[in-house]
Amino acid sequence: MIDPLVPDGDGHTPLTDEEREGLLPTYVSTRGELNDAEQRNIAAALLHRRLPSVEVLLDDTYLRQLHHAMFGDVWRWAGHYRLTERNVGMDPTQIPVVVRDLVDDARTWAKHSTFEPDEIAVRFHHRLVAIHPFPNGNGRHSRAAANYLVRALGREDFSWGAVTTRTTAELRTAYLRALRAADGHELHPLIEFARS
Repeated sequence: MIDPLVPDGDGHTPLTDEEREGLLPTYVSTRGELNDAEQRNIAAALLHRRLPSVEVLLDDTYLRQLHHAMFGDVWRWAGHYRLTERNVGMDPTQIPVVVRDLVDDARTWAKHSTFEPDEIAVRFHHRLVAIHPFPNGNGRHSRAAANYLVRALGREDFSWGAVTTRTTAELRTAYLRALRAADGHELHPLIEFARS
């Protein structure tokens, strides 16, 4: 079945029927309408959110609350870890454990300055998006969390390609290419993309 909310082959993870039933705005019937509703929710959530400290941000409860703030006006399941298998990400039964491991690791990196701030935030982003903890919004959520982390570490927000003249499709392709490089333990392209 073709899902009009998540077109096949565009790099988005399809939603299950049950997850689609969690859509709150009744007017949404196309990917464009969904993108618009989610973008308005994200903008409102991030506009009113205070910059957390490293200690506050690096907590699985905070990360779930952030996801809920970003998507809770659109999806009933916002802020709840996914319960279904995906073609990407961890086994859903492992998500709570691996997210806690990630925040513990990132706390250690920050405390001991194991890496430069940009690398800490990009490593955190890459692992969080690879875990794919939520049914939808994982990239946007992990980029927002990485921005909070890099700012808490004393650096400016990442631009995530926004300072280039590339189209949305070109940006998405470049981002996915950088994520694949990071999957192969080559973080430089993702750090470079985050600052582009």
